[in-house]
Amino acid sequence: MSDVLLAEIIRLASIVLSISIVNFAVGYRKNCDIDKWKNIAIQSAIVVIMFIILRYIAVWNIYCIYNEKLNYIERYFSLFSIIKNFDFSIINFMWIAVNVAIIASMTLIYNKIYKVDWKKFIFLYILSGQYTSIFVTIIIPRILFAIQTGKSLSDDIVHNLNIHDWNIFNMKVLVILFLVCMLIIISINIINKILKNKIYVYASYIILVNSVFIMLKTLVKFAEKYGGFPVEQYLIIIEVIPQLSILAISITIYIVIEMKKENEERIKEKQVYNRLETKNDYYEKVEEAQNQIRRLYHDMNNHLYNIQMMNKSSEGASEYILSLQNELNEARKTRVSGNSLFDIIVNEKMNICKSKGIEFDIDVDSKNTEFIKNMDMSSILANILDNAIEACDKMISNKKYIKLTSMWADDMFVIICENSKENKVKKIGDRFITDKFNKSEHGIGIKSVEKSVKNYDGNMMIFCDDNLFKVKIMIPKR
Repeated sequence: MSDVLLAEIIRLASIVLSISIVNFAVGYRKNCDIDKWKNIAIQSAIVVIMFIILRYIAVWNIYCIYNEKLNYIERYFSLFSIIKNFDFSIINFMWIAVNVAIIASMTLIYNKIYKVDWKKFIFLYILSGQYTSIFVTIIIPRILFAIQTGKSLSDDIVHNLNIHDWNIFNMKVLVILFLVCMLIIISINIINKILKNKIYVYASYIILVNSVFIMLKTLVKFAEKYGGFPVEQYLIIIEVIPQLSILAISITIYIVIEMKKENEERIKEKQVYNRLETKNDYYEKVEEAQNQIRRLYHDMNNHLYNIQMMNKSSEGASEYILSLQNELNEARKTRVSGNSLFDIIVNEKMNICKSKGIEFDIDVDSKNTEFIKNMDMSSILANILDNAIEACDKMISNKKYIKLTSMWADDMFVIICENSKENKVKKIGDRFITDKFNKSEHGIGIKSVEKSVKNYDGNMMIFCDDNLFKVKIMIPKR
């Protein structure tokens, strides 16, 4: 394999690693159910396009540096150096324009295909890119070079290295960066498992982010030991520390905002839980009352039958008793799907639909669902039906309808709720945004359903267009 080809392979590998870091940072597959092969095709296309663009940028950088006879260490194309030096030349402006075009394209892809919030993506893309750049161009190469040669990377010895030596060196840098990334990912996973409280998790992230300054201290020690300290000191004090400080402050602010959101979400979930408890108590009391009424119906029918037998001679009395029996039989008709709480909720929502002129089509079977706790059944069924009723109630034209289906498909209990709608459904990331006056309750109902479904290792899918909203819930049998 030629050294030129090996250099291009290393460049390609560095792009793959960089995009993988971005993917991990933004959690790019958390909010969508994209097909595996489609995802591979999209990611491959991104890698190829980025490879072509960055190759031309690299050639352009080299041309600019040698054309202006500048040392790459003293000046290189980075947003930080341009802002710091207030050097907005035509070349720098072109560099910024190219990068803005890359960011805009990547943001569009990840927002439309992977449903990542565009503000979150831009922030984390730039942040992860800057961190990766500092590690790849300064921290790892200089520490590695000092360990291997006993010299500084600013030493004249670098001029004696050929392309093969640089290829081997760059491969080692990539391997170390990969190991560092794996160490960070493992650390984050361990933190998430050990610390259940998100506040402590975010605090650990802040400590992890600022631990990079320990590596800088190591780099300073190598610089003092092996020489070339003036250049190393310049890079660390003038370039690296300010950049890392800005990045660390940005991450800290971002984490504090996330902590605030987490705290607000926890308060909302507590409020929802309290409401569910109240609603569940209500449903249990209704269930108890209905059982008493059923027993009363049964006794009343027996009494009426006996009276009817005793009053056969009176035709008017028999007709009157028969009409009372018919009324009792009509009154005791409640939908029996196999789960009493399921029936209570459905019948309650059915009555609401009748009062609002909403057509309610039902085909339900909820037998053998005793493993689902009343609290979770109430959360799932009441929330999806309440949302459906609310959407239909806002309609001015078209037919208002709700279609509820539940069934067993193999060992999977399936609930499908479909309703008509006219209002637009907004979604940011994995959150549905309400159009209610009280904006503090962004998608709480849907989140409550999702949480209850996950308690049983189930899955929830949502489909919506201009006129339809459909929720499909699948819960495996226990």
